[in-house]
Amino acid sequence: MLAKIKKALQDNPAIKAWIIRQESILGVQQYELKDRTESVRDVKSELYTIDVLCDSTDPEGNPSSGLGTISLLPEAEIESALETAVLTAQLVHNEPYDFAEPAPIPQLELTDGEYLQDPAGRIREVLDTLKRTTAGYPHVRMTAAECFGQEKKTHLVSSTGIDAQQTSTDIYLQWVYIAGEGENEVETFAEVRRRRIEDLDLTQGAAQRARYTLDLLAAGKPQPYSGPVLVQGETLAVILAGEMLSGSMLQTLASASLKYSGETPWDVGKSIFREDVRGDSFNVWANRRLPYGVPSSAFDDEGIPAQRVALIKENKLASFIANQRFAHYLGLKPSGAFGSVEMPAGSTPASELEEGSYVEIAEFSWFNPNPFTGDFACEIRLGYRVNDGEKTPFKGGLLVGNLLDALANVRWSQETGFYGNYLGPRVARFNSLKIAG
Repeated sequence: MLAKIKKALQDNPAIKAWIIRQESILGVQQYELKDRTESVRDVKSELYTIDVLCDSTDPEGNPSSGLGTISLLPEAEIESALETAVLTAQLVHNEPYDFAEPAPIPQLELTDGEYLQDPAGRIREVLDTLKRTTAGYPHVRMTAAECFGQEKKTHLVSSTGIDAQQTSTDIYLQWVYIAGEGENEVETFAEVRRRRIEDLDLTQGAAQRARYTLDLLAAGKPQPYSGPVLVQGETLAVILAGEMLSGSMLQTLASASLKYSGETPWDVGKSIFREDVRGDSFNVWANRRLPYGVPSSAFDDEGIPAQRVALIKENKLASFIANQRFAHYLGLKPSGAFGSVEMPAGSTPASELEEGSYVEIAEFSWFNPNPFTGDFACEIRLGYRVNDGEKTPFKGGLLVGNLLDALANVRWSQETGFYGNYLGPRVARFNSLKIAG
């Protein structure tokens, strides 16, 4: 099929350049309902995604380039699909550009060798571990769980001469806990995605989720507050790196496409902050080479090799993240897809950050700051008022502030953690934020 698609692309004179991505997936899915296994499924799929670049002229008669993308299943009819892709590309009028040239592809750690030895057995073990951990919390009930594992093989070829292959694994786990009865019943939902089963940190993660569920049952109402706010673990990773599928504010404002369109206020060599930094210095890498990082890939959808890009140095933007098109427009080296957020360890022990009085945010309903300004007013699903180590849970209310201002006034822990798309300090103490009760 790959050879047939390649020949059809080469024979089409309207196509300037092309990329073919062949993805083959073998997976196992297991579903649990209460205390029994509901089903186990084997998954097998193959998909070809084709990008075609066509030159044309815009309505003013200027040279332009346009991109069209189609997806094909094995044995699908190729010619008519390519006609659709070409038509789409010719209706798009961007400044002329070309696809990426070949470059050395790094070897990355992206697969879980133990999972590949026995996929079904390892997925079953994950869910058995979850059940055993839950049994240690008799006041919490697991009503449903599912775990998916997959091996994905990707083969990318392009008209410019790129021919690259990689294999990766993905493990996805989600479950639901309930505590209480009747009107006092509460429910919590957890999901974790990693490339390796060992990185799920399942025993500790499930125990923490069980404690959160019981604390949510006992949680009181929020009170207005202004002062230090502590965030750690997965919740801190969401603030800095965003959700797995949506990315973060850092990723948005460091995009070369927004620089080209004039929508980002950031400039290389200038501070990303609106005010003086009163906390620790801010340093970030956009790292697509991070071992077992969920966004890591030896090459991205354009065939651009994985890089570890210095994004922010000592509070100043060091570089933009650019795909091939916008790198060409701005005269930059293409970096390809963003990857994971990586930060250096801080200088303060976590135990010191946890001293005194503060509010800890354990979990948001959804952390969604404005991607351009950083302003947020996010609902708190579970938080704690902390006074000299004594924690009192509460739920509801809004954490209010501006993400860039918060990052200009924060202290980072010496201890670090890895959370799929984030490697960096495990704990952050934001020195001044507000809660609206």
